[in-house]
Amino acid sequence: MHMRNGVAVLMAGILIFSSAGSLFAGDPSPGLSDDQTRAIIELLEDKGIITGDEAAAFMERVSGQPAKEVAETTPPAETPDAGGAAIPVAADTRPEPATRADVKALREDTRRTSDATINDQRLLVRRIDDMQANTLDPLMDKAIKSEWAQRITLSGDVRLRYQGDYFAEGNDILLNNDSISDPDNPGDDDVKYNNTDRHRFRYRARLGMKAKLLDFRETNIGKVEAGFRMTTGNEEEPVSTNETMGDYMNRDSFVFDRAYLKWKWHPIDPVWDRMPQVSLVGGRFANPWFSSDLVWDSDLNFEGAAVGYETDTEQMQPFNLFFTAGIFPLQEEELQSRDKWFWGGQVGFEYRPSYDMLFTLSTAYYDYQNIEGIQNDIDRPNYYDFTAPIFMQMGNTLMDIDPTGSLKSALATDYDILDIYFNANLGIFYPVQMILEAQYVKNLGFDRDHVAEVTGNDNPVEDTDGYMVGATIGYPVITNHGEWNVGLKYKYLGADAVLDAFTDSDFHLGGTNAKGWILKGEYGLYRNVWLTTRWLSSDEIEGPQFGVDTLQVDVNARF
Repeated sequence: MHMRNGVAVLMAGILIFSSAGSLFAGDPSPGLSDDQTRAIIELLEDKGIITGDEAAAFMERVSGQPAKEVAETTPPAETPDAGGAAIPVAADTRPEPATRADVKALREDTRRTSDATINDQRLLVRRIDDMQANTLDPLMDKAIKSEWAQRITLSGDVRLRYQGDYFAEGNDILLNNDSISDPDNPGDDDVKYNNTDRHRFRYRARLGMKAKLLDFRETNIGKVEAGFRMTTGNEEEPVSTNETMGDYMNRDSFVFDRAYLKWKWHPIDPVWDRMPQVSLVGGRFANPWFSSDLVWDSDLNFEGAAVGYETDTEQMQPFNLFFTAGIFPLQEEELQSRDKWFWGGQVGFEYRPSYDMLFTLSTAYYDYQNIEGIQNDIDRPNYYDFTAPIFMQMGNTLMDIDPTGSLKSALATDYDILDIYFNANLGIFYPVQMILEAQYVKNLGFDRDHVAEVTGNDNPVEDTDGYMVGATIGYPVITNHGEWNVGLKYKYLGADAVLDAFTDSDFHLGGTNAKGWILKGEYGLYRNVWLTTRWLSSDEIEGPQFGVDTLQVDVNARF
């Protein structure tokens, strides 16, 4: 506003000064007309540069009389017409020349207005600079920090558990199957389970973070995610994250459970009315297979690399194919060439006839390399000790690789696992859903003749099949108060159907060579707080009697 007013004043001043200058110099040419002067003064008044009284006073100075009386006090001149009659002629209403005082006053007003405009402009610039320093810069800094904060997601959960293990009468005493110094006279340290019931209070705590390094919206090279998760547990049991209370209040360990980089990519536009996706993950990450705890414990994470492909991630069509492949090191030996590892591949098919129904069928094959034990030579009694597994539960057929009379157990056969899994999610009573599942596994790598040779048993048991059937009804994931589900499952897992190290650690207290039932119920106590109760009843399939019933009561919370 000040700039426009200043421009108006300057324009008016220039016109008046030019007129006044000509008058003072005695220039005979006429100055500004009365209409021009009045227009300038009205412009100044409209712009708020001068008040109405000042405009009237200035007109008086210019015209020599009050502006409103000019027309009244000036008598019209008369000129004779052709007939001698007098015809009025307009009087000379030109204003009197402006005095030097008037010009000086106008010039001073113009200067003051211009100075005020410049000062206001400087003040405005300073205020803008102050605003940027005090407001805009902090907001920009917060926006940058907020953008990074929005890329990071924290999550975690806590589980409190009571677990009671009730052993059947007549159970045989089970010994540790990894190593015994004197097999003919085992000590208390060699006993794994006896007939004494056990009551434990346990807990689990996990804290994870995911960070989006690249997003589909930023670049068309895909999405890159980095993540890690810390958990209770230890570095010796890959299938358990529980900590058992009752160690004289000692502090417990917190270890890395996951640490990975993951890349995903899909095209911007659908391909053949589908939205395919490719993914690649490496490090220590979640189970990449579509499976159940018949083969893989729910707490198990994988180390290595895996690649996945889906034909339609947006469910634009009722049919979807998916493929997963991975390679995973199990045991690295510095001075040996027989590192243990396994690779696997899976192909699956999804069919969604409607939004509330989903049927999934998958077939997987897992091939373990260098997993069998090698008998030590008496001259080099410890040379092949590395062929014994780092971790075992119980159930697999074992051989003794120690030639000195002590017991050093290793796996007696190879494991090449065929895994077929079917899952049906029926949401016809949505949000209550019914989930039906069935699974069959078989170890195709079992060699009966080789087992007989390395174990010295001419008639080894070949139990290489496993299966599971189950049903769950209710809310698949408990989130809010009042949500619930109940489920029943039957499992049969032969001694060498899968590798006992990685199967469910709760059923039959872990391992293979087990059959029985699992009854489960969950109920939401509050948002993200729920109660879980499980009853697991199992017996051995072959060998010494070992029956156990387990009760688990959990209070869970997540964020």
